[in-house]
Amino acid sequence: MPRTDRSGTVLLAACLGLFTVFMQTTQTIGTLGAVRAGLGLDAADLVWIPSMYTLVVASVVLGAGAFADRWGRRRIFLIGTLAMGAGGLVLVSADSLAAVLAGQAVAGLGGALITPSSLALVTHAFPDPRRRAGAISAWAAASGLGLALGPVTAGLALRWSTWHAAFWLGPAIAALAAAAALLGVPESRVEGGRLDWPGQFLATAGLALLIYWLIDGGHHGYLAGRPLAAAVTAAVLLAGFTVVELRRDHPLLDLRLMRSPSYSAALLLAATVLFGFVGLSLLQVLWLQQVRGLTALQVGVQLLAEFGTFIVASALAGVLGRRVGAAPLIFTGLLLAAAGAVLFAGVGAADAFGGYAPALVVFGLGCGLANAPSTALAVGQVPRGKEGVAAGTVNAARQVGAVLGTSILGTLMTTRFESGLGRLPRPEPLDVARAFTDAVGHAATVCAVVLLAGTVAGAALSALTRRNRPAPPAPAPARPETVSARS
Repeated sequence: MPRTDRSGTVLLAACLGLFTVFMQTTQTIGTLGAVRAGLGLDAADLVWIPSMYTLVVASVVLGAGAFADRWGRRRIFLIGTLAMGAGGLVLVSADSLAAVLAGQAVAGLGGALITPSSLALVTHAFPDPRRRAGAISAWAAASGLGLALGPVTAGLALRWSTWHAAFWLGPAIAALAAAAALLGVPESRVEGGRLDWPGQFLATAGLALLIYWLIDGGHHGYLAGRPLAAAVTAAVLLAGFTVVELRRDHPLLDLRLMRSPSYSAALLLAATVLFGFVGLSLLQVLWLQQVRGLTALQVGVQLLAEFGTFIVASALAGVLGRRVGAAPLIFTGLLLAAAGAVLFAGVGAADAFGGYAPALVVFGLGCGLANAPSTALAVGQVPRGKEGVAAGTVNAARQVGAVLGTSILGTLMTTRFESGLGRLPRPEPLDVARAFTDAVGHAATVCAVVLLAGTVAGAALSALTRRNRPAPPAPAPARPETVSARS
């Protein structure tokens, strides 16, 4: 059967898989309070529960794309769904911090394998650029749906049961994604060549230490002994990775592609979108819980204004992208996202939903318009046969952007909040709420600045591409692909 006949099933499986990856993020945040109370954890231990998941995803995702190209995109996707489901089952039965961290790590491995392989499957199943843009928009919308339903499922679990019950949904959806892949997704891979094992090791270890520095440094100071040692080691490993990759015929990451301003711009823009989207979403969840006093379920319901708009905008981006192209949508979306961040920065401690709903809607609209086109722009810059590598690279950029967003904005908010409280000898509850709101507003303003800076940098690189029109260096010839209809 021709590959395109199964494109709908490929898209369904990919969307279900990506849904579980992003649902895990906000689901974990929504249950943190209950996990802390149930296991008797302190704040220093609690921060590593969501961070462990992010750490594994961000450090493994780049190499996972190369594995998908060499060993089979469907195979890696299925292994990812298995790991995601296994991680959820560990969390369902976890009764200690070690068990929770283990579950998050296993689920993070699943997320790292699912994210690039699902995008590679979609890219390969939709070779026509116009149809591909629409398919990637649907794939990107699944991430917003996962983020939206994560707090809702956490809230429902806490209302009717314990926090363990929240993590049953991930394995169930992962099983559906695996079933769809087994029944209707053909296998595809790049024949020939060897895996770049030195590059795999250097990239994974270097990224892991870099992300560790961002997370741990955000709480203990970026120049403290342990985070600084991690940063220095990461720099050495990533420098070694660069040297190794430039000397290999079939590298894990073809750095020659980075000479193309349009490709570099696409990676920068993809990272900027996730910096703002995930970073500000975390601030919003914390503010709604700490200042507005909402339950996890109420937070999830109110944030549907943002995530629902994100999903609609992602679908709209697929239609508009065919008419106006990716770049105008990305820049318009980032400008709207920056405007939404500025609106949220101006929210007061006593504001009700009607006061901050416009900020949620505008921010969700902007991120939705920019998210999918930034990904499509990146994967569209590479030759056919390198979908997995391209997917791994752009998703590594996205994940690093997300980690930067949560760590930097979270650190700015915490520092500002502690400083504000320190100036009050006996803070009343209203003073605490105002100080927290001021801290969130400060971090949201920085988020808006980063979004604008990313927009300007991306526009400058795009203008350079249009002016010079350099022919990018020819990458290593793509090896023949095989497509198997076996299920």
